[in-house]
Formats: sequence, C-alpha cells, structure tokens
Amino acid sequence: MSNVNAITMKCGCTFENGQAVADKVRSKGVADQPMPQETKVECTCGAIYSKEKLIDQCPHCKMTYVITPCSAANPEYIVPAGIDY
Repeated sequence: MSNVNAITMKCGCTFENGQAVADKVRSKGVADQPMPQETKVECTCGAIYSKEKLIDQCPHCKMTYVITPCSAANPEYIVPAGIDY
C-alpha cells in the first residue's frame, strides 16, 4: 500500500515526511547550502520569513523548513519538518 501523504521532490525522490527530507539533506552534508534565490516562506504560525538555506527555521516559532538541492529553485517543494528538528 502506498503512502498517500508521501512527499515527492522535483527529482522524483519520495519521502515519508518532512523529517525524512531533512535527514536526507543532512546526510548529504548540504543542510547549510544557500538557497539559489531569495525565497519567502509562510510558516504554519502565520509569520513570513526569508529562507536562506536548504534547512532553516522560522525565527518566530522555530518550525524547521527543508528542501532538497535538486528542488531548491522551485519553492513549492519546501516542506515543514517539525519544531526545532
């Protein structure tokens, strides 16, 4: 049975959830890689912040947001991974 809530990135890689995406990006050693362009994220807390790295956090609530390097040019692939994850 497939996971209907799976996350699929631009490259076609699928992940169970945002934490799995963060784990993959960290395992590749690119968590601190800068975003290719300025990207605004509307957080689940309602704040809007500028996402600067592949993995970073909302400065207001500490929700972690992540995107894979292959998807970084497409902000619609940014996903939450959890508070302080």
